[in-house]
Amino acid sequence: MPKFTIDHQSSHNAEEAYKRIKEFLANDQDIRRFDPKLQCTFDDGAKCAAMKGSQFKADMAVSNAGSGSKVSVTVDLPLMLTPFKGKVQETLQKKLAKYLG
Repeated sequence: MPKFTIDHQSSHNAEEAYKRIKEFLANDQDIRRFDPKLQCTFDDGAKCAAMKGSQFKADMAVSNAGSGSKVSVTVDLPLMLTPFKGKVQETLQKKLAKYLG
């Protein structure tokens, strides 16, 4: 499976960024268009999440970075969905920018 990682710098501290990411994953319908069966498992202590659907898997982690935070999302796409990598990447980057500024 091809993997790619998206890193996003946020001016929010890690706790606030993680809270916003949880809200995004719980409520945003655009991400569900890629896989309606998407389920998220959160680890509040480690500020990370595992996302698993029938079409792809992804891991997200939030860490402190200077006065803000860094969000890293690693997506694991099946070979069959490789042509959609650009669209998935673009959507995630837009959503991270929207929710985290």
